[in-house]
Amino acid sequence: MKALATALLALVAACGEGRVILNVDVLSFFSASESTTVYNVPGGIPQVDSSISGIFILPPGLGKSSVDSVVATGAAVIENTAGSGSVQLDVFFAKTQGSLYTTSPYLTANSGPIVGADTVLLLPPTAVSVADTVFDTDSLWVGVRARISTNLGPNMTGKFRLTTLGLRIVVQDKVL
Repeated sequence: MKALATALLALVAACGEGRVILNVDVLSFFSASESTTVYNVPGGIPQVDSSISGIFILPPGLGKSSVDSVVATGAAVIENTAGSGSVQLDVFFAKTQGSLYTTSPYLTANSGPIVGADTVLLLPPTAVSVADTVFDTDSLWVGVRARISTNLGPNMTGKFRLTTLGLRIVVQDKVL
C-alpha cells in the first residue's frame, strides 16, 4: 500500500501543477423554504432587508491551493401581488459568518419599479473575481439579501424566490 501511494505521488508530481475546476450549486445548500421569502412591507418604508445565510463545505485541502478565478451566477424571481416599490438582490461570500454582510456584494441586481401584480426576473450580471482569497478555504459562508423599498400607498406584498446560485472556482492545484 505504501509503495502504491509513493508511485501515485511520483506520478502526480511528474504531471506538474494543474488546474482544478469546481462547479458548486450553492442554492442546493438552502432548503426550499430558505430560498423563498414572503414579504408584506407597509407603503412608504424606504428600506427593509430580508436575508438568509449558510455555510457550505468545499473539498478538503482547497485552502492549500490558490484561486485563479471565480465566476458567480445567480437569479431570482419577484412575484409581487400588491403595492409598489423595488427589490434589490445582493449575494455575499465570506470566510466567517461575522464578516458576511460587511463587504461589497459579489452579485447585485435591482428590479427597477414594481407596480401592483407583477412578476420580475432579477438576473445579476455574472461577476468574475480573479485570485480572491475569500475562496481559498474549504468552508465558505454565503449570504443572500433582498432589500425591499416601497412607495407611498398600500403595502407591498408578494414573494421573492432565489432560483439560481452557483460558483465556478478554478484553482491552481498545489500537490507538493
